Amino acid sequence: MIIMKFGGTSVQDAKAMSNVNSIASQYQDEPILIVSSACSGMTSELLKLANDSVHISDDERNARIDAMRDRHLGIAGDLGVGDAARDNILDLCEMLRMTCEGVALLGECTPRSCDGIAAFGELLSTVILNHLLQQHHSCMWFDARKVITTDTSYQQANIDFQQTEIKAREVLLPLFASNRIIITQGFIASDIHDNTTTLGRGGSDYSAALFGAALNAKEIIIWTDVSGIASADPRLISDAHFIKRMSFDEARMLSFFGAKVLHPETLIPALRKNIPVHVRNTFKSSDIGTTITQKGDEHATGFRSVIGKQSVICLSIHGMAGSKYHENKNTILHELLHLTGVEPVLQANVGDSEVLIYDAPMQFFKGYRTQENLSMNITVEEFSLISAIGPNLRSEHSKDAVKIFHETVLQYCSQPIFISGIQPNTLSALVPGDISQSILKELHLHCS
Repeated sequence: MIIMKFGGTSVQDAKAMSNVNSIASQYQDEPILIVSSACSGMTSELLKLANDSVHISDDERNARIDAMRDRHLGIAGDLGVGDAARDNILDLCEMLRMTCEGVALLGECTPRSCDGIAAFGELLSTVILNHLLQQHHSCMWFDARKVITTDTSYQQANIDFQQTEIKAREVLLPLFASNRIIITQGFIASDIHDNTTTLGRGGSDYSAALFGAALNAKEIIIWTDVSGIASADPRLISDAHFIKRMSFDEARMLSFFGAKVLHPETLIPALRKNIPVHVRNTFKSSDIGTTITQKGDEHATGFRSVIGKQSVICLSIHGMAGSKYHENKNTILHELLHLTGVEPVLQANVGDSEVLIYDAPMQFFKGYRTQENLSMNITVEEFSLISAIGPNLRSEHSKDAVKIFHETVLQYCSQPIFISGIQPNTLSALVPGDISQSILKELHLHCS
């Protein structure tokens, strides 16, 4: 069995959905579970509608829902399945209308209501896909909420892996006996009370990995609008190339540092079951793409990709001997979490200081910019964070790459902050923002 996830741009209109049908036709002998996102931009529109329903007029709310309805009716019509899909689309939009009316009457959009409203994007896109594919294949529509089970942490729910696997095998798997293709939704799930939950933005990738792990799939294909994972951001480095094969650890670190191709949590269920993940282009299906496996390219050495965060905040804490250092540091971290709403991206020891790196605006740190008390000195500075990622940069075979990384950074910056110990496959440094792109371009010349 193959799991295929199609992102928002891959189902954004009739032309894109036709590509989905063409791709499914290339796998005639394989059972396929298609996991689809909402049409591009729809989730954002629905979340705005959910929150705005508290204060906008009935006419405006209904006009927005009518526009969503018409968009989906238009896609279905362009695909030639307008009559077949019409009732499904109208029914879903009426359910959406009733849910939003409930929010308006309550005068509050709770996280549970927000999840219930956000789910309609995936439900609408998949009913259209189902009617399209039924013209060419043996397939059926399936509600992902019957399988993907979570707790009640609405808008960022946590998976109940055991229940999800049990339901996948008992409820979903038998349907393949009479259908080659099952079409379901990414991003959405349900709690033990059958209330709709969501997995957070970008959660469709995660859904695909969850289904793949639960069904012991042969492979998971993430169909998107790029031809794989690149060696650098093509918007910054014009000669960036797509990496044919990489390890789970490399891909996870790229996600960790901000690469947008994959949801950061996507790989974990696949990693547990050792299922390969392919990243391929819906609009150029003949492109090879990137294959992510447990070991990656076992013959690769050095670094394979470079990535940067243009602006991060470096908070450096130097503790005094005999002080209540740890107690005071924890107080500071708690205060910063409250101010910024985020945990540090990285924590590391650099010399005799502890360095914490935040991906948040400087305005949150003004009160800590320069502090000194009996227990510690605190400094706050803004840098760019650059990283090079490879198979295993601590191995004997990668000594040259490590040397190149340090020499290149020092060529442009006399006083960088090198950060080690994050992962065996990652080299990182903090440098001034105005030279970060030049360093990344120079480092990219050495990517294999």
